[in-house]
Amino acid sequence: MAAVDPQPDEPLNIAGRLTRYFINSKITILIVVVAILAGLIALRTTPRTENPQIVVPAANIIVTKPGASPREIKNLVVDPLQAILRGMRGIHHTYGLALNSMGVVTVKFQVGENRVASLVRLYNKIMSNMSRMPPGTEQPVIQPLDVNQVPIVTISLSSAAMSGVRLRAIATNVLHHLRRVPGTSRSYLIGGQRRKINVVLHPRLMRHYDVTLDDVRRVVQATNVEIPSGHFTNHNRRATIHAGTMLRSARDVGRVVVSLYNHRPVYLHDVATVTDGAGRIKTVHEIGFGPAYSHARPHNIEVPEVTIAIAKRAGTNAVAVADAVLHKLRALQGPVIPDGVHVNVTRNDGERANSAVNTLIEHLFIAVATVVILLVVFLGWRAAAIVTVTIPLILFVTLAVDDMGGQTINRITLFALILSLGLLVDDSIVVIENIFRHYARAGADRVRETVLAVNEIGRPTNLATLSVIVAFLPMLYVTGMMGPYMAPIPKNVPIAMITSLFIAYTVAPWAARMWLKGHGSGAKHDRPGLLQRGYARAMRALLSRPWLRRGFLFAIILLFAGALAMPVLRIVNFKMLPRNNNNSFDITVRTRAGSTLEDTNRVITALGNIVRANRYVTTYDLSAGAMGAINFSGLLRGETLKRGPTVGEVQVHLVRKSERPVSSIAIVRSLRPAVDRLIARTGAMIKIVQHPPGPPVRATIMAEVFGPNYHKVQVIANDLRYGLFAHTPHLAGVDSTVPHPSMQYIIKVNRREAALHGVSAAQVAQTLKGFLSGISDGTAHIPHAKEPVPIRFRVPIADHVGPNDLGKLFVTNPEGREIPLSALVHVIKRPAPEPIYQKDGRDVEYVTAGMSRGSPVYPVLHMWQYLKHHTVDGVHLTQDFMKDPSSLHYGLRWSGEMRLTLNVFRDLGSAFGVAILLIYVILVGYYRSFAIPLIVMGSIPLTIIGVFPGHAALGQYFTATSMIGVIALAGIVVRNSLLLIDFILDYRRAGHALTEAVVQAGTVRLRPIMLTALAIMLGTAIMVMDPVFGGLAISLIFGTLASTVLTLFVIPLGYFAYATFSERGGQPPQIH
Repeated sequence: MAAVDPQPDEPLNIAGRLTRYFINSKITILIVVVAILAGLIALRTTPRTENPQIVVPAANIIVTKPGASPREIKNLVVDPLQAILRGMRGIHHTYGLALNSMGVVTVKFQVGENRVASLVRLYNKIMSNMSRMPPGTEQPVIQPLDVNQVPIVTISLSSAAMSGVRLRAIATNVLHHLRRVPGTSRSYLIGGQRRKINVVLHPRLMRHYDVTLDDVRRVVQATNVEIPSGHFTNHNRRATIHAGTMLRSARDVGRVVVSLYNHRPVYLHDVATVTDGAGRIKTVHEIGFGPAYSHARPHNIEVPEVTIAIAKRAGTNAVAVADAVLHKLRALQGPVIPDGVHVNVTRNDGERANSAVNTLIEHLFIAVATVVILLVVFLGWRAAAIVTVTIPLILFVTLAVDDMGGQTINRITLFALILSLGLLVDDSIVVIENIFRHYARAGADRVRETVLAVNEIGRPTNLATLSVIVAFLPMLYVTGMMGPYMAPIPKNVPIAMITSLFIAYTVAPWAARMWLKGHGSGAKHDRPGLLQRGYARAMRALLSRPWLRRGFLFAIILLFAGALAMPVLRIVNFKMLPRNNNNSFDITVRTRAGSTLEDTNRVITALGNIVRANRYVTTYDLSAGAMGAINFSGLLRGETLKRGPTVGEVQVHLVRKSERPVSSIAIVRSLRPAVDRLIARTGAMIKIVQHPPGPPVRATIMAEVFGPNYHKVQVIANDLRYGLFAHTPHLAGVDSTVPHPSMQYIIKVNRREAALHGVSAAQVAQTLKGFLSGISDGTAHIPHAKEPVPIRFRVPIADHVGPNDLGKLFVTNPEGREIPLSALVHVIKRPAPEPIYQKDGRDVEYVTAGMSRGSPVYPVLHMWQYLKHHTVDGVHLTQDFMKDPSSLHYGLRWSGEMRLTLNVFRDLGSAFGVAILLIYVILVGYYRSFAIPLIVMGSIPLTIIGVFPGHAALGQYFTATSMIGVIALAGIVVRNSLLLIDFILDYRRAGHALTEAVVQAGTVRLRPIMLTALAIMLGTAIMVMDPVFGGLAISLIFGTLASTVLTLFVIPLGYFAYATFSERGGQPPQIH
């Protein structure tokens, strides 16, 4: 297709050349069609998630060394492991935990490291250094911690009538079917009772028949065998031979002959009760129903449940996988799930992601409609229609590029598009508005005037767009989890801006030539309106009266100083991100050391009563002895390792936020008084955990206490917990890793007596374990069982013995004599050894707290100031935010959300500085002057006059997204200044006097500048109420408002002062 050549009077720049080629080209129509198709395909095929996927490779390395104390584990296992890992590339931190007989080292890699490569390197490093582990150490277990392990769907099966074993068997069968759904990954069950063959031994009968626990275990092991023994051939037919008999039922186990008594066989059922069932309960999992539950509910308030947890495979669409799982679940109701079982979907991240994305798509449409109405009012319906057509084309191209780049459609992606909406229409607005002006020339050739109009604003528009792009690009280098979380903004905004520039130079002129009216309408457009005439009068007054200029400048300085004073005076407060309005929250419980499962369950039940009183609660999951289904924040807090009788959790599910007038924040606040009373009554540590809107942290406020003596570190941590932290306002759930003291009994074997009686220490230990906690030996081979069915030996609870009753227990020596344990051992009672925590190879204790309200920044600063002037247990603590204290002194490092806040604001501040520097370099290259770029960039600090007062007026925190808004403003306002200066220089080159050039340039650019500002403000207004991006919207709206109004005066006045000074000094001002 031949290009149209209007033969302009001056050489065409790239904008003019693009317009000249595409204005009559058929390719332009293809561009429109391809952009629409690509965008529609991307909308359908791009995976949807609520938030961007943050890749943080991590793993737990679990090593056991039976019998070793925490101090031994620390010295022999944890320290060597951390030393081995210290030289590995890509590791961010290692966290050690030394317990009785077990050590755990958690490895956290740098954000963005390749997950598979990191785990392979970790495995190879550990396996190649196993020679450094002490004798008696078992093979390490490497447990990856991956976001794709977090279930996206959890399904509760509950019944008041069924046993826990039966309910789990149904759930196991359901899980077997759901695992076949494409896209699913790790899946597991929580709750119910596993099926066991329970052998409840009766000590009295065992003594009567002269049978010991060792005898029973040895015989059952020897009996439960079936092995291939060869084959034989008979009549040319080959058959295999299997020898032995597998135990396939409780009846088979009970009929095992364990001894002879008076020449008659003694069966296992003669000395034990053998049953097929649940066994001893170690965890409790129930579901409760709140006032907002809308389906038929059981008669009981809380009933046993089994939760089916299903995660998705990496890279799959959460919405599609969740929908497929639930579709399959509906098909299983009836054939697999009987009528008496209640089915509740307690988590559906696919629905949540789809709802979030759909809501933001609606917001995007609302923002587009708002901008369209604005364009119609300012430009008329024809010009508005042209600009409106460009908007979906730009958005479609951006989504298509995201799809090809492996990105997902998530909240941040769509917020980036809403953010860029006001920017991306600006290119088309500038182009169409200038074409409007050129059409005012009567009788002009429309093609020629269109090309000239685009060519006229091409260079400054290119530069302005480049300024916006370089303002966002440095945000790609934000570190930590906030980097990938916010990455869709610096990725998508530049893509949208480049696309908008191309569309503005190709599609917009093509449409303008066909759709815009002729010169009559342009003549009307060319006449200055009331606003423009008022602006011209005001500008002439400022230019002609030096005292008025000085007064205007002084007023701006006062406004700027007043805005900067707002954070200092705490009129505006800082926070990482405000809390989100969620559909669920968690309550974690840790009872005192030594508490039983029954104690913990009573606390959990009391919490259920508190939660059930709230009218917006639909269901709640109660867990005692273990945690419920893990979520992303729980994964990073280390909850996968929490289990035992002192651990519990309540997961509370609320009515959808779109259907309730009260936020989850207010609901949590209303529960706190009752929870605090429960804490005072039970002494349990209870924390209400709300899901963060951004990257999670281990605790909102965390102090990491280091020092040369670990016992002293524990004392300091306890003093901080019960002293400073407990008395700091607005802190909630104050806790530390220092455990409550507890006692333990050590049963030591008298080696001399044991040797004289022919009894080994291992025999004593196994006997004690069997009679106290039970012991499993082998499994029953049940053909249709989908989980292993262990054979477990134990004694009745009534026959349990304490440390002072060891005379009731006997072991048999090789001669067949029964020896009472009391003759072989002696009992020592002493404090239980405490776990030892480490971070990066150094002993540490953690003091943590949440916030009942407000920002954690100010309580931390208050405690910082207090510790600067006071000692803790006679020690003056050194404090730091960015690095660990010296190993030679006692000190603490402030971590948690405060550390994340400092890191993010540091990175965003650095990005802001780099953006300003890059913009300045580009402007120096463009203007070939060092002074004019400074004038152009004078509009950047003017944004602060609007940003801080805007946050104060709406009572909002200045957050990380607010800072992103400030960075975005740097590119936006420079764009306006640049076009103003460019038009002033154009008028000067045309021979106008300085004053006239300044006034005329401002008058001509007033309308498009105001139009762009209003488009940005109205386009982002829909985000104001969002908990994450509300700060960004406030920054953009108020910063744009203040800067636009002031830029129209400050920048022309700045150039006027520069030009006047240059002329007085004998140097002509730069006008090239």
